Amino acid sequence: MKEFISMDPPKLFDLGVRSFFAGFKQDPGHFYHDDQCSRSGPSWAASQIMGTFRRIVSIRQENLCAYVDVIRGKHDRLMIVAEFHSKNLTDISLRSRLSSDQPALFSLSTDIIRGLAFLNRHDLLPLSLTPEMITYDERNNIFKIADFASSNLTGFGSFAPLRPGDARYLAPELLLLGPTAHGAALQAAVVPSSAVWSLGVILCEILQIADFSSLSVAQWVSLILGDALKKKHPSFYESTRDPQATGENSTQTSVIASLDEVLRDCTTYFPSLRPGPVTVLTKFHETVTFSDSPVRSRLYDPLWDVFPPVTLRCRSEVVKTPEVLKVPLASRGIDELYRLWTLAGGDVLGELRAQGFAAEEPAILSLPQLSTGEQTTFAKGHRTSADPSGTLVVLNMKPLLERLDDVAKEVYFPLLLRSDDAIRYLTDYDEMRDLPLVIRENNLKYQLHRQILFHRLFCGYPFTQAMIKKEAAMDVPPLYRARTWAALLGIKGDIVNDYESIDKDSPCSSDRQIEVDIPRCHQYNSLMSSMEAHVKLKRILKAWIADHPQFVYWQGLDSLSAPFVYLNFSDEPLAYACLSAFVTKYVHSFFLKDNTPVIQEYLAVFSHLLAFHDPILATHLSGIGFLPELYSIPWFLTMFTHVFPLHKIFHLWDQLLLGDESFPLFIGLSLLTQLRSQLLSCGFNECILLFSDFPDLDIQQCLNRAKDMFNVTPKCATFRNHARNVSVSKKDSDSEVSPDGDTSASPEGAHVLDLETLKTETCPRITWEEIQWLNNFSRQNGSKRRNGRPLLVDVRTADEFLRGTLAHSVNIPFLTAFNADGELLSTFESRTLEEGRGKLVVVFDGKCTMAPKFASELVRLGFPHVTILHHGIDHLKTSGFVSVPSSST
Repeated sequence: MKEFISMDPPKLFDLGVRSFFAGFKQDPGHFYHDDQCSRSGPSWAASQIMGTFRRIVSIRQENLCAYVDVIRGKHDRLMIVAEFHSKNLTDISLRSRLSSDQPALFSLSTDIIRGLAFLNRHDLLPLSLTPEMITYDERNNIFKIADFASSNLTGFGSFAPLRPGDARYLAPELLLLGPTAHGAALQAAVVPSSAVWSLGVILCEILQIADFSSLSVAQWVSLILGDALKKKHPSFYESTRDPQATGENSTQTSVIASLDEVLRDCTTYFPSLRPGPVTVLTKFHETVTFSDSPVRSRLYDPLWDVFPPVTLRCRSEVVKTPEVLKVPLASRGIDELYRLWTLAGGDVLGELRAQGFAAEEPAILSLPQLSTGEQTTFAKGHRTSADPSGTLVVLNMKPLLERLDDVAKEVYFPLLLRSDDAIRYLTDYDEMRDLPLVIRENNLKYQLHRQILFHRLFCGYPFTQAMIKKEAAMDVPPLYRARTWAALLGIKGDIVNDYESIDKDSPCSSDRQIEVDIPRCHQYNSLMSSMEAHVKLKRILKAWIADHPQFVYWQGLDSLSAPFVYLNFSDEPLAYACLSAFVTKYVHSFFLKDNTPVIQEYLAVFSHLLAFHDPILATHLSGIGFLPELYSIPWFLTMFTHVFPLHKIFHLWDQLLLGDESFPLFIGLSLLTQLRSQLLSCGFNECILLFSDFPDLDIQQCLNRAKDMFNVTPKCATFRNHARNVSVSKKDSDSEVSPDGDTSASPEGAHVLDLETLKTETCPRITWEEIQWLNNFSRQNGSKRRNGRPLLVDVRTADEFLRGTLAHSVNIPFLTAFNADGELLSTFESRTLEEGRGKLVVVFDGKCTMAPKFASELVRLGFPHVTILHHGIDHLKTSGFVSVPSSST
């Protein structure tokens, strides 16, 4: 094989696209659209293909051309993007060299058989192989199988036209079915050795044992089936092999002799006697040594390899050799390159149209010439521009190279612990972080930098978990979103074995409800509406129920699972691990059989936070009886997946996963503030109508506002008795951080309050420990984050106040504070309170008897940031913090 090895700089992956229509059937003599070919017409068929594709796209092996993307266009046109190599076995010069080069032919055979064996282990059975499908990868000096899943994608002709290729390479058991076979009947006939037959025939053709180029398909079928039925020879090789008549040279004779057993076994007529790929590969290991073969090291790919990784990856970095530095972009994976190509202006549909396919045509030309009473239509526009023949079109990668030609080579090899030289190259990218997210996600050079950085961080996970969190606080590259979420949730260990050990098949009491909910879960999405997605979602839900016997299935768990299923479609164990960690962190105890106390406590805290941040809106909604129980339960039970489509949930959860379990409360507050003007002008009925058809809101604005509110809210205000038990303090924990990446320590602020008290009070409580922390923070940072020192308001009588109070507090006795109209009487203390509007206000009395009422009145008057001192001042009398006020106070 040395003559095939190229010493040129590595090239970019080439990509090709094939286009076809879902829901079309092709019979001999005519082409028609048949809605009966699928359960609900072409749209349903397209969803099934997209679901199958997302499973197949994860099939990555060095002898298989990778599938990259599927795009759904108008009229259910599907465009499949995959790895492409221009050199294949139709190349006469390549075949000529192979016929006389024994090591090269052995390498071809073993490469293809390894690929077939890998496919069989993943339950993918190619219909056949053709010379066009066996390509040569000059970049890695190996042979690969291209377009290996076309029959599986189309449901063996059930969802789209079947492209079996040249029928002369079909195994005899498939030829027996005839040219119109498709669907379940065809799939049942395909066995692991069917493609082995194709390889055997191709090898016979390369070695010139048989020449059937002059035979028509009908003649070939007659020859093969006739010979098989006569049972004169057990294999095609033996029936054709005649060394005296072939005129072989001595080299060819030697090659054929070395492959004699393999050729005989591969071309055995009867599938029950024909060996599968694993058996054939064993025969090669008995006769061939690979000591002279080039070492094919495979780098760790965080996109498709096991995550979290369980092996060392110290050798998974791309080495900066002189050859790599000539074209550093070639060191990136095919998925990264395709993503960058689209950002560089690449348009798959545009490439098809440039080659004369997928052209826009007048709608009248799509009308059928004949329609039967069974709603079957015939002769519907069989033209080249609309022909779903699967013709391959190569994508033009030159624009990508040109756009990235001026990128410094240091960008391709980032230092995680950056030196001054490395920082100099990242200046431009750091400046982009202030731009809107939509601009950053569509900027080619910025995404190149982010993809490379995250790729390297994932190669070091879990040791780089803190760095991943810091970078994710800026933004998450869409390509690595699934892995980033897993890192933010702290997924570690052997999750595959954990998932496989769970019983996902036994019946349970929730099966009926799950069957009802899944077909309604995000069905607007092509992938989630596929049967493949339904099966995966059901398995994950049943696994969660079986693994958490203390909980039950509630409607909403399916929506909560959908983002993880979508992003980890080909990795069920990771999707399940992420779901379990997410539920534990954010909706802990929400799925108890009796979750009423949990939900009521959560909504009570939400009401307190609304009064804390927007007292005017809180007072209005409370006044008209529009309580959180009427609109927010689906928000928090599903973490907003029941409200927003998936593409918005992705951006929402990118930030939600950075916050603690209280951050969803602030997202809910932010949604209300975006609707504030509408809500203030609405009555009860209008509010119900508004929330029944939830408006389209700006997610980025929502997140920014939520983070602002999160950062100025005392931690105590979000405390819940039913939250997950976190025993570590903030200063010792790396998991509880602000959504903006701020890891400033804050006190735990734990306080226990019964549910009835929580529901009757309007404002949140705050502990003395957090007040002290806020004072210290204010002294150290000014008004950077917490609006300065809290304003302490003592609502006891003047006599009690003079006997002892907290330092810097003002006295506004509750019994004499308001006039008959409910307004604050004008005094020096009340004016101080007015002037401090917007600061954190802490209201206290002796034992929290009058303070909650006074705080409620302040909320009614529109004072924001009002809290109540937990336990009151009597709890602090022996602490040394209570003192007699000076005469100037």
